[in-house]
Parts: sequence; structure tokens; C-alpha cells
Amino acid sequence: MSNENCSSQAQSCDSSAQSASHEAQEHCDMPDKLLQLADQAWMELLKEKIKKEIEASCGEQMNKVAKLVSETNKAKWSHKMAAKQGCHEYRHNLMSLFSSEHCQK
Repeated sequence: MSNENCSSQAQSCDSSAQSASHEAQEHCDMPDKLLQLADQAWMELLKEKIKKEIEASCGEQMNKVAKLVSETNKAKWSHKMAAKQGCHEYRHNLMSLFSSEHCQK
């Protein structure tokens, strides 16, 4: 029983050491994570500034493009929904024919 106790204590110590090592590793990673975060923030800021420049130089044209794309997308979805409705009507009519009329021999 004494050996079992020592063995379980050793496992406990190993587990504690692994946990402490993991925490230390997380602290060591923190500076790198902060640098990655700074890189992301820099790219986000640059993206916002690019958007402002595009808006200033091409805003009117971009408005026209956005309107065209929006209207085209709306028409596409209207056609899709109309086609889907047509398919539902077809299925309904077909099912009605098969359920109400029978072929004559």
C-alpha cells in the first residue's frame, strides 16, 4: 500500500508540474499574441483608410455599382422564388391528378 501511495503522489506531482508548465507556456506566448493582435489592428485600420480613399475618389461610381448589383440581386431572387412557386404548383397539380383520377383499363 505504501508503494501505491507514493505512486499516486508522484502522478499528482507530475500533473501539477505539467499544469505549471502549461501556464508558463501561456505567459510566454502572450507577447507573441499581442504582436499578432497589433498586426490585425494595423490591417483593420489600413482597410478603413483605404475605404475612405475609395469613397472620396470613386464614391459616386461605387454608389451606381452598388445600386446595379442590388437591383440585379433582387431580380434574381424574385425569379428564383417565382420558379420555386411554379415547381410547387406543378407538384401539387401532378399529385392532384394522380390522387383524383385513375387510368381506365
